[in-house]
Amino acid sequence: MPELPEVETVVRTLKPHILGRTVLNVRTFGTSFLASGSRPLDTLCQASVTDVSRRGKYIVVHLLKCCTSLCLVAHLRMTGRLMAYERPQTSSPDFPDSFLDKHSRGLFLLGDRKDSTASCALVFHDVRKFGRLFAGTEEDLALWPSWTKLGPEPLEMGEEAFVQAMKGKRAIKKVLLDQTRLAGVGNIYTDESLFAAGIHPSSIADSVPPEKLRLLYRELCRILLLSIDECGSSIRDYQDADGNVGAFQNYFAVYGRKGEPCKNCGKPLERTEIGGRGTVFCRHCQRLFD
Repeated sequence: MPELPEVETVVRTLKPHILGRTVLNVRTFGTSFLASGSRPLDTLCQASVTDVSRRGKYIVVHLLKCCTSLCLVAHLRMTGRLMAYERPQTSSPDFPDSFLDKHSRGLFLLGDRKDSTASCALVFHDVRKFGRLFAGTEEDLALWPSWTKLGPEPLEMGEEAFVQAMKGKRAIKKVLLDQTRLAGVGNIYTDESLFAAGIHPSSIADSVPPEKLRLLYRELCRILLLSIDECGSSIRDYQDADGNVGAFQNYFAVYGRKGEPCKNCGKPLERTEIGGRGTVFCRHCQRLFD
């Protein structure tokens, strides 16, 4: 599942394609990908894109239609992709079906910034059909339960707020993965940051000393920013809005490296499950607090 760095990369690559353009037409292929509470996607027709942003693992396209603020929100989940396809100026104004495949779920035809000809297509593809789209007003979004429950952004919250968020009797990894505590961090960056901070992922959150939690926060931010610089991690399905893959997987210290030597001590890395999530760690370099 794309996490904060991957979603941030999609936002940054998507924005140049669609900013300032107007939604001319919408096509959908089924409705199972629409989130509960979403308005029909054609609500966005004739709305102009004013911004593209990220909140946690959500991509948010902000639009304006007759003085009404609208939004399109995408959660890619396991295999979702939001792709932008530019139409050559010499081609037909009709959308070319060559951009579609059997995994295409929704299509937004966008007009050129200078005239009304179709010049870009935004397509939501999803092989596993777990991804979701939400369309509505800004007021609708403010009432959407999936949105209102999101915790703070890790890169913005600061050390002391992070320490307060890492409370409870659960394993520290479970707390890090809880999107109501911390928005945008998933399995990859949880494992990598816990290793960098020397904390065993099964440690009880309340037992981890505050100074260790502050170190964990600094390492988490460092790793997230490095991954953003590398355009995220591409393991199976993730691509940015231009179809390019990320490179942070080349920096993995533990994720996906079960049985391989630890980069610190050389001993084999181990794997367990915590909260149903595969977890790779070094028993010798990561201290267990319980």
